[in-house]
Amino acid sequence: MTSPATVIGAGTTVHGDVSGRDPLEIRGTVEGDCRIGGLCVVAEGGRVLGNIEADGLVVAGEIEAGKLTVDRVELRSSARVRAAITARVLAIADGAFYEGDVQMEGAGASGGPTFFKDRRQGGDEGPSRR
Repeated sequence: MTSPATVIGAGTTVHGDVSGRDPLEIRGTVEGDCRIGGLCVVAEGGRVLGNIEADGLVVAGEIEAGKLTVDRVELRSSARVRAAITARVLAIADGAFYEGDVQMEGAGASGGPTFFKDRRQGGDEGPSRR
């Protein structure tokens, strides 16, 4: 059984670091670092001002950070990201904004980012399966 995601609501701002093993969905603002042992979702309208370490990261909102260290990253078409990314897999949708360095590493790392057309119509914030 999967643990339900912890949700930081749209009207909530967290000042400080967030850590845990459960999935995290950010609809509000986090002003601090996130260390998540599962999937971290920055939903559309969500904002993170800090580093993120997670198993997986899906971004439809905004991130201004120093470093994103994850296994798999997906930047949706509405994503706005300014950060250095270290990941094994990186997918960037048409229309996403990204500024920063990318370092692909780990077993099975691709040679560079994968670009895709974002066909989701809201609601589905889980990672894509290809």
